[in-house]
Amino acid sequence: MSYLLQIATAVPENCFSQDLLAEFYSNTTDDASLKRKIKIVAAKSGIKSRYSVLKDFDKNPSEYQFFNPSRDLLPEPSLTRRMAIYKEQATALSLKAIAGLNDFDTIKSSFTHLITVTCTGLFAPGLDIELIRALSLNPNIHRSSVNFMGCNAAVLALKQADAICNSFPNAKVLVVCTELCTIHFQKKYNDDYLLSNLLFADGAAAVILGSRPADSHGVSVKLNDFHSSILHNGYSDMAWQLSETGFIMNLSSYVPSLIKENIKEMLDAISVAPEQFKYWAVHPGGKKILDDFAKAMGLQDDKLANAYDVLQKYGNMSSPTVLFVLKQIIDRATPQDRHEKIMLAAFGPGISIETLQLQYV
Repeated sequence: MSYLLQIATAVPENCFSQDLLAEFYSNTTDDASLKRKIKIVAAKSGIKSRYSVLKDFDKNPSEYQFFNPSRDLLPEPSLTRRMAIYKEQATALSLKAIAGLNDFDTIKSSFTHLITVTCTGLFAPGLDIELIRALSLNPNIHRSSVNFMGCNAAVLALKQADAICNSFPNAKVLVVCTELCTIHFQKKYNDDYLLSNLLFADGAAAVILGSRPADSHGVSVKLNDFHSSILHNGYSDMAWQLSETGFIMNLSSYVPSLIKENIKEMLDAISVAPEQFKYWAVHPGGKKILDDFAKAMGLQDDKLANAYDVLQKYGNMSSPTVLFVLKQIIDRATPQDRHEKIMLAAFGPGISIETLQLQYV
């Protein structure tokens, strides 16, 4: 058996309204039609605020610390500069999330495995070793990383943790998902960047899983079945590559439709019916994704209320986002929820869909 014992989340201290972020983006161009597009996309995003490790978004150009101190932002920060910010800030944000776990210093010696998850930056020695050093974890701890796999990577890490817990009777796994999406903001205006510049944000989540249910740390949630599907007809609709000035983004507006057209068939194939689940933790990749997911599954809007709420407050933080949604659901659990089921679903490049069925115990 494997059990989810705790979840903690964290965001950077810099909080910006969606209106302000749209204004920052709009101010980088003099094209009236682009300004209008930016305003429309921001207004339809379902987002009210987002967080960033960068402080520049509400500053005058002369005060910029990351971007070139000019209204047009040119020349843009290099990939080297972006990765330097990632290395500096990713560990700190990860530690902030871990600090939210109950009695961490007391239980940290019991961790047998560490899994780190990220797609917004890389360096070596990596985030895993930085956390082991900063937290004084056992240097013999088993470690692995899920890198560059996008918004559904948290589910892949949970799947790995589930296999570990089912293999080792005393396993205790720490999973840390950290993404700094905003360091890849770029002064581009095609549809891919209109979506990504107005959607993504920074955040982190830390999860403890074990081969035994919790004792003094509240409700336990058992991990049941995982299922994956790759929609090859969406191969080019969600993707990114490295370039000299950050990520080259492909984020098509067709993504919601592809999910809508395939999710019901995917779950039907494994005999999953919506009425089996009281709670739904769906990755809020965007408002349209949530809207179309609900329609495809025949769900009332309130079933995805937690996902809409996370999107509104934080935007899309890539891999940790679905864990923010799951945390809201678990934090509101009552004794009456025992044996109730949760369906978790997240979407990533490829297009890939990852689902996980959980149950309160």
